[in-house]
Amino acid sequence: MNRITHSLVAKITALILAILFIMGFIGGAFGIYYMMHYDFYGTTLENVKDEVFLHITLRYANKAFNEYFSVYQGGDPFNLERYKDFFSEDNTNFLFTINDKNGELVLGNYNNQEYQFSYAFEYEDGEYVSEETDDSISYRIKGIYTVQCYVNKTLLAKDNYFVADQWINFLYPMRHTIIMITIISLIISILLIVFLMFAAGRKKGKEELTVNVIDKIPFDIMLGVLFTIGLLEYIIVEQVYYNNRFDSVIPAIFAVTFSVFNIPLVLVTLMSFATRYKLGGWWKNTILYRLFRFIYRILKKIVQGAKYLLQHISLLWRAILGLLILSIVEFFIIISTAYSTETLLFFWLAGKLIITPAILYIIINLQKLQIGSQKIAYGDLDYIIDTKHLFWDFKRHGENLNNISGGMSKAIDQRMKSERFKTELITNVSHDIKTPLTSIINYIDLIKREEIEDEKVKGFINVLDRQSYRLKKLIEDLVDASKASTGNMIVNSTRTEVGVLLTQAVGEYAERMADNDLELILNQPEESIAIMADGRLLWRVFDNLMGNICKYSQPGTRAYLNLEKSNGQVIITFRNISKYALNISSDELLERFIRGDSARTTEGSGLGLSIAKSLVELQKGQFDLVIDGDLFKVILTFDKTLQ
Repeated sequence: MNRITHSLVAKITALILAILFIMGFIGGAFGIYYMMHYDFYGTTLENVKDEVFLHITLRYANKAFNEYFSVYQGGDPFNLERYKDFFSEDNTNFLFTINDKNGELVLGNYNNQEYQFSYAFEYEDGEYVSEETDDSISYRIKGIYTVQCYVNKTLLAKDNYFVADQWINFLYPMRHTIIMITIISLIISILLIVFLMFAAGRKKGKEELTVNVIDKIPFDIMLGVLFTIGLLEYIIVEQVYYNNRFDSVIPAIFAVTFSVFNIPLVLVTLMSFATRYKLGGWWKNTILYRLFRFIYRILKKIVQGAKYLLQHISLLWRAILGLLILSIVEFFIIISTAYSTETLLFFWLAGKLIITPAILYIIINLQKLQIGSQKIAYGDLDYIIDTKHLFWDFKRHGENLNNISGGMSKAIDQRMKSERFKTELITNVSHDIKTPLTSIINYIDLIKREEIEDEKVKGFINVLDRQSYRLKKLIEDLVDASKASTGNMIVNSTRTEVGVLLTQAVGEYAERMADNDLELILNQPEESIAIMADGRLLWRVFDNLMGNICKYSQPGTRAYLNLEKSNGQVIITFRNISKYALNISSDELLERFIRGDSARTTEGSGLGLSIAKSLVELQKGQFDLVIDGDLFKVILTFDKTLQ
């Protein structure tokens, strides 16, 4: 197959055969059309001739009657001779007589010759005249004429009758055969065209496609040339037919000649298109594509410039620019429709139908951003704003909010991870320290039981005993602080009488308060006040706060402990005067390892307040620390229980 498609001889042969068979198909198709028009397939030969001759006779009768008035009544000798020569017996088989409405012979070339067909047509002779009364124009009939037409029995002159008779006698017996020939010509033409399409661009000795000179011509130019040639040929054939209405041979010759010329052009164009299609991107080698691409590039640069300008100016200036453009458009619409209220109302309504949805769409975008910012502000960092249908700055703002949310979530996760790591580190280190510390405490206790006479050694043992218990307390505070801050501590909330716990705390610390020259004043209502809390943990809070009062209060002062209820809440307040200058904020005091005495001369780990705050929050309470000069105040707030 490749050898045939690459062969130049095969392609030329196929091209010639395609031209012949396409012409055969076109000729057969036109022949079938005309034979069906004159009913070749449904009537006898005589009836077909009668129908064809009737049409020819009508054309001759029109010429005979119309030129009678222009030639005979005009009195032009040249046209008169031409008229007589045209209807002479040597040039036509058409015989006629023209009679007026009275039956008088006006003109004719019929002299009682024998004829095979006879037809009669009536014509009106009139003119258009203007009426003086109402300036109207009317048609006035001057006379009615009858043209009696005959066709010679023997067709001696080679005119349209003669040609038609020859073709009818030839085609009628072959009318069915012509259908088969036309169908076969169509099938063979299609096969040859398909072969030429496959062979297009193939050349002997080369596997790749070869482009010739024709293939380099822009395809739309080729189509334009073909269209121009076809249009010119149509005009020529129409003019030839008009000038030779009574001679069908000359127009047929022109039509056949143009077909022989056009069919190769069309086939070459199809082959060129096949080559371009095989190479891909055939539309790129067109003037229209290059023109549209050039226009597209210009428009793209304009759009990019406008986009760059809009991106680098503020939203306010964009709004001003949009309103300015809208105002200019409205101004020109008002000017152009000033004299048409209906048109102006139409444009006003159209503008509202466009602007109103746009404003509503902008409001929806703003609402989405507002909801998203509120969610993030309230701590919902997993909330993602749907930016799919947002546009311009609204979309960028939504993406920025999503990025902020994502960044904060990552920071919080990192912080939680760090807190967990520190908690695990503290727990593990504390556990590792507690084992040898327990051994040290046990051995110190055993040494204390021995009878040691050296007072100096006894002093050393007491220091070791005191400091080991202090270290044990520090480790316990570390573990409690890590558990409380991470929420890993078990809370068993039950109905707890706050007044009872406060009274116990006062009793526990009465002696210690007296030793530090402090007076403790407890203010609480006579009625019992209960909250939902874990008594063990709440006692730990009171213990830490009371311990701080004993450690850091100014000797000779009073400390106050108040219990009250307000608006369904229970408020517990601890107040004392610090013996150290409180040049530190309340937030800093609540941090771990921060102590009120910067010199760190007192015992303590600096974890007491932090642990107390975490324990209160674990029990659904609120811990507030207030510093006013040397006044140190802690406020605990719980919800009052009704049970």
